[in-house]
Amino acid sequence: MRHRTLSRILSQALSGALVVSAGCGVSVSSFDAPVCVNGYTLSVEGLRPAMPVDYLEFRSVPTPTGGSTTVLSQMGTKCQSAPSRPMCEATYNATMPMQGFYQRCFDACDAGALVATRGGEVIVVDTKAKLDSFLAPYDTSQEALFAALTTGQYISCTDKSRGAVRAVADGFEVVTTTGSGCGTSDPVRQHLLHVDAAGVVKELDSYLLKAGTPGCVIGRRPEGLRAARSSRRSADPVGRYFADNARLESASVTAFRILRAELLAHGAPPSLLRRARKSAQDELRHTRVTRRLARRYGATALPPSVRPQPIRSLLALAIENATEGCVRETFGALLGRWQAQRASDPAVRRAMLRIARDEVRHAALAWQVAEWVERRLSPGERAQVQVAQRRSIETLRRELAVAQPEELGVVAGLPRPAESLRLLAELESRLWNEGAASADCSAEAADCICGS
Repeated sequence: MRHRTLSRILSQALSGALVVSAGCGVSVSSFDAPVCVNGYTLSVEGLRPAMPVDYLEFRSVPTPTGGSTTVLSQMGTKCQSAPSRPMCEATYNATMPMQGFYQRCFDACDAGALVATRGGEVIVVDTKAKLDSFLAPYDTSQEALFAALTTGQYISCTDKSRGAVRAVADGFEVVTTTGSGCGTSDPVRQHLLHVDAAGVVKELDSYLLKAGTPGCVIGRRPEGLRAARSSRRSADPVGRYFADNARLESASVTAFRILRAELLAHGAPPSLLRRARKSAQDELRHTRVTRRLARRYGATALPPSVRPQPIRSLLALAIENATEGCVRETFGALLGRWQAQRASDPAVRRAMLRIARDEVRHAALAWQVAEWVERRLSPGERAQVQVAQRRSIETLRRELAVAQPEELGVVAGLPRPAESLRLLAELESRLWNEGAASADCSAEAADCICGS
């Protein structure tokens, strides 16, 4: 399918659409918010070590995927009661924990440790066992929060539905979350944990708090893309939205490079290789644009992490191309056009107009790849691709029924669920349904894939 053909179909779908929640989870009204510093990291205030210390800090620890050593929160005076303060401080300065008592992995991994001084001793708490020895009995809310960190789950400092704590008869209950809510494979789940006096953490319940946001997947996602990291994200939903988009635009660079390598390995024509390379270059530009929009709304876009994959079979390539390109990327191009018309922020409208233009070309490439691949698959393999594509459409339909924060509709121009479903219905009737595809092919046989 040529670019102009797909562009025309998207315009028709947009015009046609203009003719016309997740579970509640834990009630957090009786819970307290965590005590935090700088709005994003747990404070060590409220920790009561089994043996008193002069100084205590919560420190980030580098991991193989990145990060740095940073003091996140602290209290007391370093080496205050040391017999030789210079010697104690020298020991402290040389102390570099190589692991943390917790580790969270999303785009990348981050870890944390406690470092304390008591007299001339420097104490490093970098495992769960050491944390239990240092803090038990866990008898404060803040200590329960630090115990909950060891699960690798996220504790929000600003949203009690994603981070909260309360005392109960036999310990504490802590609310945490996992997932970013960006993309169908990464919903936000709320977890209710119990922490007893010994530091044993047990999950009591889990709820789907927010389904994956289809607006985050305007680009092509590569196989091996790790789930999105939830920490160090702005409280502003618009900032989080564009930070998520920047992450996925960056992941699309990798996706198109993988696509080009696999097309080359399977003997695709040079024209498809050139378009895949150009698409990767476009996605680099999209990444820069969406990162700027994230910063505009107070968020930092984190880089994606993609597990290396071997060259896949032609069938695997075809299935991914059908779901990520012919469905999600095609809908993303339509979504971008909608946003370019409705975002209240002029900077967002300009950015989405440029991005949507490129995404139409990327979606057209997906349909061209599908046409080239189809002739090389067996009838049974073609049937598998069609089933995968239909499932992808149905997954997208479920995602679009989930309401998003009101700010995203106003500032970023995202459609409401009813509007999203109308867009999907228009696109489905004009492009994905076998009869509609065949009718369009009769007008422009060279530009279409019949019965896809």
